[in-house]
Amino acid sequence: MKYVELRTDMRNSIVFLTKGALKAMTMERLESLKKNRNVLLFDVVDELPPPITRDYADVLIAASHTAFSQHSLNFPHLPVRLVNHHVDPRVTALQVSPPADLLRTAYFGETINGIITPEIAKQVSVVPVDTSKESSSWITHLTGYNFHYAVRATRDLDHFKPFLKGFTAAHCNSNILIQASEEEPAHWLGTDYPFLLQGPPTEASILQAMEYARDTFGHPEWREGLARMGEVRERTSPARIGTEIRSACSD
Repeated sequence: MKYVELRTDMRNSIVFLTKGALKAMTMERLESLKKNRNVLLFDVVDELPPPITRDYADVLIAASHTAFSQHSLNFPHLPVRLVNHHVDPRVTALQVSPPADLLRTAYFGETINGIITPEIAKQVSVVPVDTSKESSSWITHLTGYNFHYAVRATRDLDHFKPFLKGFTAAHCNSNILIQASEEEPAHWLGTDYPFLLQGPPTEASILQAMEYARDTFGHPEWREGLARMGEVRERTSPARIGTEIRSACSD
């Protein structure tokens, strides 16, 4: 597999179109790709498949289990294949050994997506991640924390969010705090994972969950959480994701 620009002349190839490529796609370019006998795989990640999917996609990629279920219902005529959203390879390469002295918590991501009140901010370091541009500065902060905060604010544009924050935490050998109501975390971690936030994500419930994490740090509950995260790390290893991609491309 190799990366090429959208305007590249491709023939008799398997073409894996990212959501960015799909947004930039023109009907003329689509017709050309099909005319040149390319097999088109559409990967919309966390968004809804565009209208062109029905007539032009040969395979529809789902980046989460919730997306796989919904895409399979909405596009019964298409092969739908699960390729879990992979962790940034720079994170995997870092081989993080988090601090073991006490609970150190951080939120990694776009601040608009997290529930972070002034009181929560006193306990959670915020490391902004701007996904609109390429940046690696946030990665250097990963080694300083052992508990990843991921309580999300719901937005209308959210559709099928992969458990990427959980995957990142898992590859940093860390536990994570996130809502139990989120389908993907419950699928990956189990509904009895020790650090799933139960009930509505209010400031009070979040602070209580943070206190529980501090109280159980290094204890059996903490170690059980890390064991679950270790399973997630194994299931999202580069080798496993590579197998999923090869399987999707073999249709």
